[in-house]
Amino acid sequence: MRLCFASQHNGSFVALARGDGWVNLSQAMRAYPAKFSWLLLYPEHTLVDSLRHTVDLLRTLTEFVADLENTREIDRYRVQGQMQILAPTTNPSKIVALGRNYAAHAAERGKAVPTEPVLFAKAPSSIIGPQADIVYPDGVQRLDPEIELGVVIGRRARRVPEEQAMQHVAGYTIVNDVTARDVQEIAQDKGYPWFVSKSMDTFCPMGPYLVLPDEVPDPHALEITLRVNGEVRQHSNTGMMVFKIPQLIAYISQRMTLEPGDIIATGTPEGIAPIQRGDVVECSITGLGTLSNCVV
Repeated sequence: MRLCFASQHNGSFVALARGDGWVNLSQAMRAYPAKFSWLLLYPEHTLVDSLRHTVDLLRTLTEFVADLENTREIDRYRVQGQMQILAPTTNPSKIVALGRNYAAHAAERGKAVPTEPVLFAKAPSSIIGPQADIVYPDGVQRLDPEIELGVVIGRRARRVPEEQAMQHVAGYTIVNDVTARDVQEIAQDKGYPWFVSKSMDTFCPMGPYLVLPDEVPDPHALEITLRVNGEVRQHSNTGMMVFKIPQLIAYISQRMTLEPGDIIATGTPEGIAPIQRGDVVECSITGLGTLSNCVV
């Protein structure tokens, strides 16, 4: 099952991929207030709202969509005309990112492979969606894109053991961890955090979809590719991650509670290189689509 957050005619809504088109899931859910009474509190329904109010989003939507199809009601809610796809999660409580989670990337940065996850944060305000512009900040000397598999949390995770960790995953998306590399290196040389270098406005392109686990049977077997102006810069497989998703959820949730809608950006493979204004960055992951953004 594939979802997105979209806008059309000055309104936003959650959409469900069906066949060669989309269904306005927000509209369909509002037609059944007995099933989704919590929607009365959310005039602008987002994917994060659904995650926060639905314990098992995949099961709930599977049953709901099956009912719509059985009664032939689903066609009433098909999206007509063009819609703009936005970032799937626009207001998570946090974005937890991984440093050096691919050995080859650690090597190209001249760093050792970590013995435990290296965590940092990106500001949620840095999120943009597909086709939105990455703004090259004045004064920054080097700007790097970094493709990453994004894990979207579906239910609250606090001190979760590894064997239960995947139960807390709502689905997956693509994250581009844009980095002001010179700003990061200056901060590191001074012993300062590198939060600013990762969190400037537009530094977290995300999307285009939230793909639920039924379409991603093994998130550790996905081809991951970043292209700039059509040229491959990064190419690897998520199986090369040093710390796998259950390890990451267990480790992070021992230290901070992960809330529904939170994002874990699982690290980037080797091949980082700078981008310039006018470049088009395309991030693709098997089964998750392609996230494309222009640098301005």
